[in-house]
Amino acid sequence: MKTKPYRTKAGAMQFKPCLEELMTAVESDDNAGFCLACGDDAFGVEPDARQYQCERCDARKVYGCEQLLIMGLYFSDQGTPDNRKSHDYGDQATDVQP
Repeated sequence: MKTKPYRTKAGAMQFKPCLEELMTAVESDDNAGFCLACGDDAFGVEPDARQYQCERCDARKVYGCEQLLIMGLYFSDQGTPDNRKSHDYGDQATDVQP
C-alpha cells in the first residue's frame, strides 16, 4: 500500500495509507489492515480493528481499513485534501515534507 509519513502531536513519525488503496481493500472484503507505525499491510484483521499488534514491528498500531476511513487517517493521490482534523484522536496529523 502507498503510504505518506506524518508526525503525531507527541512527535512520533507514523504512516497513513492511500485512500484509493484503502477503498480497494474494503471492496475486496479480505479483512485487510494497516500498521501506522511501520506502514506495513496486515491481513486477517477485523474491519473495526484498533491497536492490534503488528507482525512486522510488534507495535500495537494495526487498524482495520474501515476504521482508518472512519478516523480520517489517509491521504489521497487524487488531490483531495486529507479528511483528518488536528484535534481528532489525540494527535495532530502534520504531513512531513520530503
